[in-house]
Amino acid sequence: MDASSSSSSPVTSTTTINLSRIYSTAILQTNSFKEMVRITSSMDLVVPDAADHEQDQLQDLSGMLTQVLSPNRDRVLNALHRSKSTSLLNLISSYFDYSERTTRLCLTLRGIVAQARRLYSPINTLLQDLPIDSLSQTHCELVVQEFHKFKDDANPFPRPDSLTFHPIRDHFCDLNRQLERRLRKSSSRIRLVRSPNPDPNTVLCCRGGAAITAYIPPKFARRELAYAAQLKVASRNTYVLKTDLDTLDSLVGRLHNTVEDDKRFIRLGLNMGNDEHTVQEVLIHLGKNHPNLGHYLDLLEQKITTCLITVNHSRSQLLKEILLHQTSSDSSHPQ
Repeated sequence: MDASSSSSSPVTSTTTINLSRIYSTAILQTNSFKEMVRITSSMDLVVPDAADHEQDQLQDLSGMLTQVLSPNRDRVLNALHRSKSTSLLNLISSYFDYSERTTRLCLTLRGIVAQARRLYSPINTLLQDLPIDSLSQTHCELVVQEFHKFKDDANPFPRPDSLTFHPIRDHFCDLNRQLERRLRKSSSRIRLVRSPNPDPNTVLCCRGGAAITAYIPPKFARRELAYAAQLKVASRNTYVLKTDLDTLDSLVGRLHNTVEDDKRFIRLGLNMGNDEHTVQEVLIHLGKNHPNLGHYLDLLEQKITTCLITVNHSRSQLLKEILLHQTSSDSSHPQ
């Protein structure tokens, strides 16, 4: 048994890796992914000025939000204003609100990725252009100068123990519990409506052997089915976005720690002096870390992009269900 287990594990692992690679490649080739990359890539050209006011940065983010978020807030609000179920409206409104916050967070992270690439750009240039095995004193002085700049610049990635992700993830967890509870309630009503008894006059048994007859109108049935469809879409996508946020949090934490490790090694090297051997050792260390850093920056950027697409897809799905129910309700009323 042990032999068969050990022989099957590599196959399973390889299959999983291949499927993951195929799925990722398929996503990256979609038109929606390419279009989102085109829109968000403009953030690479924006170099934040320390003198800029926070309000100006928020306006820039809001401007990008209007280009990325779809369907936009106005279109969603127009549909929600026509909703007649207060309890459902509150839940659905919360989903649209939290999904918009997720988009804002993703755009903030996309700006951070651009900052990180700018932070490492001089280091990358040194690694590409300098003959590390035979550095001159001029080379060493240039490298030390860039090391000081890198050391003094802030780590663009938030600390793993920061509150960057926790609030929005907690909101999604709480919302998912409420959606599931409301969905169970709606499902119970639907089971009653779909009773094997074809007569809409359903017999309800009461205590003491008495019985009453309740009439279940078709309008009630249609409404509950529509509500259930909306709840299912919101619940499913709440879970998906929560999972995406977990992945983003993990990648951001890893990148924050990588930058901190590079800063520590550079500080250690600067404390030892600017001789050729010390500078070489630091450059070699950075050169070894550079491929992993670039890989995780690419992964984070891709995950941000796919998360933005997921938000839009989920919002479109939910809005479609809402409008479908409203159209059906309007057509059922005589003009």
